[in-house]
This record gives sequence, structure tokens and C-alpha cells, in this order.
Amino acid sequence: MKLIIRKAKVSFEFKEMSADALATFGDGTVQGLNGNTNFPSPPIALLPATTAGTVSNLIANLRATLQKIASGDKSTALTNQEQQQATALMLALTSNGHYVEDHANDLGGGDVKKAEGLILTTGYKLKKKTQLHPRDFELVDSGPGWEHYRVKKAKKGTEGHIWRYGITPQKGTPPATVILRFTLEADIIITDLASGTIVGIQHTSILPVSHTKKTSAATTQTSKTATQIPASKSKHPVYSHTNADPYLWTDFLYTGVM
Repeated sequence: MKLIIRKAKVSFEFKEMSADALATFGDGTVQGLNGNTNFPSPPIALLPATTAGTVSNLIANLRATLQKIASGDKSTALTNQEQQQATALMLALTSNGHYVEDHANDLGGGDVKKAEGLILTTGYKLKKKTQLHPRDFELVDSGPGWEHYRVKKAKKGTEGHIWRYGITPQKGTPPATVILRFTLEADIIITDLASGTIVGIQHTSILPVSHTKKTSAATTQTSKTATQIPASKSKHPVYSHTNADPYLWTDFLYTGVM
């Protein structure tokens, strides 16, 4: 007979967070673990912020660097420093997260709900049992002067992406002037946005040219289904100026800039 032991799981999706969000999450774990009698000895000390290597110290260092960048210093050295500090904080949060997961399950004694409740007292989040599909087009994250957008990929993510965006005076009003950006990724991060402005952004995608594979039995289509419009098979695609825009754009998504 195979014994199946169910365990409560901690989420370790720190790489999905911006540096600002990572520091804020770290604050939550310091608050949740400090003085928590169920978790008396995390491997990475929480306090004080003046002691090198503690979680609070790593957070303080990262925030100091982010403040310098926000003040206008965008040097390569400072950007590299931000990445190194964010990585150091992620490693510390991961170490403490594994401790929280293991200790919560030990205390739960096989009761997954009890273990999950204990995890939630620490500031850590539970690993999702199922991953929901992302929205077709959404704002993922944002910070001072920047915004991160994402669209749903095609079946194998082989499409190219076209984005057009601009500043608008109010939500619901398309921008009078738009900027085009072309990417092979389903994510785009726009930086150097003025604080307090409103961005209107649209997206469309193009799938690669279809190819067929001829066999003795039949001709098999090997390309993936297009999400919006396929790329032209011609080396010199022709579009009529008087016809409607051939691209199927999403509705404008309006977001305020921090």
C-alpha cells in the first residue's frame, strides 16, 4: 500500500515580484515571524536592520538603492547593485520560507489546514493548488515611473507582439499620439513615465507564416492556430490605404502611473 502524505506548501514566486514588492513582502515576513512562538528560530535572523545579513538589513539596503535610482541615478553600477541586493533578499526569504513550510507541517501533524493556517501567520503565502490562466491582457505590476503589461500567449508562444500606447488626459479617452513597440515576448515593461499621468495601451499579435509538411499519405499542417492575424506569406505584403486597419487590436487598457 502506497502511503500518500499531503503537505501545506509555501509559495516561492519571488522572481515574479518587482524590487519594491519584494521589499514589502520581506517586511511582512519580519512582522509575521518576529515574536511568533510557533517559529522561534528562522535560519536567517530578522532584526536588527543595523546587522548585516538580517532580513531587515537586506530590505533596508535594497530600499536605499531604489531611492537613489528613483532620484535619477540610473547608472549601470547602481542597477547591478539593485539586482544583487534583490537576489540576496530573495535567498534569505527562500531559506526562511523552507523553514516555515517544514516546521508548519511538523506542527500540523498531518492536518494540512492547520499547517496552512500556521504558514499564513508568518507573512508567507500559500502555494496555489491550481494556476489560473492569466487574463488575455493585463497590468501585471507597476512602480514609480514604470508599468509591466502582459498578454496571453498563443499555444506555443511563437507569435510576435505589437503594442501601441500613449499618454491620455483621462481614462476612456484614447491617446492622441501613440508609440509602437514590437516584441517577441508576451510581456513589456515601459519605463520613464511621468508620475500622475494616465497610459492608454493596446496590443495585437502576429503568428509566423504557416508551413506544411508533405507526406505520401497526406499534407499535414504544422503551424499553430493564429490568435489574431497571421503574417503575410509574401516577401512584400501589400495593404490598401483605404481599407480598415488589418490588425485586430484589443480595447485600450487605461492605467495610472505612480
